[in-house]
Amino acid sequence: MNLAHRIKALDEWLESMKQQNGYGGPVSHWWQSCYQFVGPGLDWRYEGLLTGYARLWEKTGDPRWSSRLEVAAGHLVRGQLATGSYVNSRFEANPGTLGTPHEAAASLGLLRASQALQRPDLVEVAAKNLDHLIEKLWDEARSGFNDCPGVYGRVPNKLATLAEALLLGATVTGRAQWLDLADMALADVVRLQVQKGPLAGAVHQWAQGRLRGDGRFFPYYNARCIPALVEGARLLANPQYRQAAEAIGDFLEKVRNSDGSWPQLLYENGRRIEYPHWMSPLADILYAYLVLERPLPPGGLDVLLAGQLPTGGFITAEGFRRRYRPSARLDHPDYLDVTPVVGWNDKAFRLLAELAPQDISISHAALTSECTLPITIGGRPGWYHESQSDMSITTHDGESVFVWTKPSDWSKAVDEVMVR
Repeated sequence: MNLAHRIKALDEWLESMKQQNGYGGPVSHWWQSCYQFVGPGLDWRYEGLLTGYARLWEKTGDPRWSSRLEVAAGHLVRGQLATGSYVNSRFEANPGTLGTPHEAAASLGLLRASQALQRPDLVEVAAKNLDHLIEKLWDEARSGFNDCPGVYGRVPNKLATLAEALLLGATVTGRAQWLDLADMALADVVRLQVQKGPLAGAVHQWAQGRLRGDGRFFPYYNARCIPALVEGARLLANPQYRQAAEAIGDFLEKVRNSDGSWPQLLYENGRRIEYPHWMSPLADILYAYLVLERPLPPGGLDVLLAGQLPTGGFITAEGFRRRYRPSARLDHPDYLDVTPVVGWNDKAFRLLAELAPQDISISHAALTSECTLPITIGGRPGWYHESQSDMSITTHDGESVFVWTKPSDWSKAVDEVMVR
């Protein structure tokens, strides 16, 4: 399947997930999963969606992409609260607001949409959101950004996403103070980077203070630090940030598996949690390679593309069953593996749009399809089924565990395993 066909299929799947007020669907994630609330989430899914639509519009001039861009940007405009927050911005913890790094990522996408569409009103919406994030997350006593209001702690990948939004926001609005704030956020990222030893270049996942990280290193979240550091090096004229980004890239190369996948988590003591291997989220790691102007790693793109379903969506992971049972068989994937999630598929969409050549020709002809896959549900055999209008998970004997009619905000998730 060529690149144009894959983009077309993914776009068609994304359209099937689009509701009146945004893109919905369940969320399968490492931290927790959300299968009951399946309404629109105004979170980091809009970073990849808006960036991808903008890139395809710039490359092809096809009005389909400017139309997609206008509609998606409108979701954020209409979904902004009086405070500046976006509704349902907590991704795997939806519904809720003030999601981090989700609101900053959505505003980053909105700023890119404003440039592509030449719509300054979108800048105003993004700026209102960033002002709110600054107000709520700024830690005056320690000159940095907390992960949530009033709770002292730094999360480097979230700092990086906020910094990237502030850097672009400063560029389009002329707010020089945002450059200073981005600089302080990136300084905290670098402060939590390992400087020597087997994990040199890796960035701690979290720190209660700025001096000592938690000893956990997720390759995925490390990769998400790279674009902001590279942009910070350019706009802030600070070569240390580029060096930090390159060091993360070296770390990613060092821990990469031979098949093009990455382990989920590494610990300071040498322990390695291999599974689940990300599939659609893998696109963010590959995108970081492009930002660093490095060749894509051998096998990486093949691993990603192998996860595209007949419906056009990409599965989330491989090996969720091995998170708690390292010896579990992988003959049938877990339901968390196969569930395609808009907030992961946007990463694949952005990457494919970036890889697309100028003037790529993408058919307008419909490719609608559906699929049924054998899965396991809490160790029990079952089936995953999806069409353009619905998504369901059933046990092998026909018991409904998860049923979603796509225009609905809430599913019928009747088994406790679905809301863990």
